[in-house]
Amino acid sequence: MSTIKEIAQKAGVSIGTVDRVLHNRGMVNAQTKERILAVMKELDYHPNLAAKGLAARKKKLKLCFMIPETEGHPFFKDIRFAAEKKAKELEQYGVQVIFAVLTTETIKESGRNQLNIDVPIFELLDEIDGLVMMGMEVPLFHQILEKAEKRNLPVVFYNEWIPDHRFLAYVGCNYENSGRLAAGLCALASGQEAKICIYSEGKNGVASFDERLHGFCTELKERYPRMEILDIRSISASLEENIYSVRQMLQEFPDVNIVYVINPGDYGICEAVHGADEAHRIQIITNDLVAKQIKMIEDGVISATVCQEPEKQGRQPLDILFRYLAYDTVPEEKMCYTNLSIHIAQNL
Repeated sequence: MSTIKEIAQKAGVSIGTVDRVLHNRGMVNAQTKERILAVMKELDYHPNLAAKGLAARKKKLKLCFMIPETEGHPFFKDIRFAAEKKAKELEQYGVQVIFAVLTTETIKESGRNQLNIDVPIFELLDEIDGLVMMGMEVPLFHQILEKAEKRNLPVVFYNEWIPDHRFLAYVGCNYENSGRLAAGLCALASGQEAKICIYSEGKNGVASFDERLHGFCTELKERYPRMEILDIRSISASLEENIYSVRQMLQEFPDVNIVYVINPGDYGICEAVHGADEAHRIQIITNDLVAKQIKMIEDGVISATVCQEPEKQGRQPLDILFRYLAYDTVPEEKMCYTNLSIHIAQNL
């Protein structure tokens, strides 16, 4: 096993310089740092995690992971499962991870959504050392972030981020690229003659919708000028309303041959489209891959889906916070984008 001394000798620097690169302490010339990292890779150097683990355990870190309830949004099940698995791994370093579950209640009088959290989050902010959260544009989240900034708490976003606040890293999808990829799938499914209707649960101001739509439209403009978006429709929580919406869509746009589902909730809209499309000529393109979708893809209801590594979104934010707080290691990239993959019946 190589040592810091060997790395310093081969890179032509002092042991102290290597140590600063390892722990992200102090200023090191960019070229020198690059040379040291190259030598570390060449020598297959791995830090003594056992020794570091002893130091980390003394800190007894406490982290909070804010996660939406999974009923009605099954995508977050995989994120939570991965986060809980990572939390279990971190226990050996004396790290406690508290999961704060977000619940949503509809306020009928105002037509807005209010988020509730099953733990006293503002009291918890006084106790924790780091926070993992989604970047939702709601007043409550801005209040949480303002208090986190006052306490100088490191924050890692996943799934979405809020650029107006200071944060350590974002782990999640590049939604514009996701939209571009979906446009390519629509082109393949239609021979570049797509007549497209878009369905989404969340619209306007939600990054996962806005940026996907922007990427989708940009790709159509740049590569597929013959493809056309006929309409953009909202998904209801009511299956009956969705069935009515789909029938209305087919009457108004009888030549539709692609439905692109962006943020679908429980994916019931896909069943509504397939049920109303008696000739089964409409290809359905979705995002993510949850249990309900797998059967739909197997049954030919969904043609293809674009996935965004939910497991990484659960695991990596906790890893980033732990390394930052325990070892003073700043992530190499602030925007840690997940890999995009395509799933069809043949590669489930």
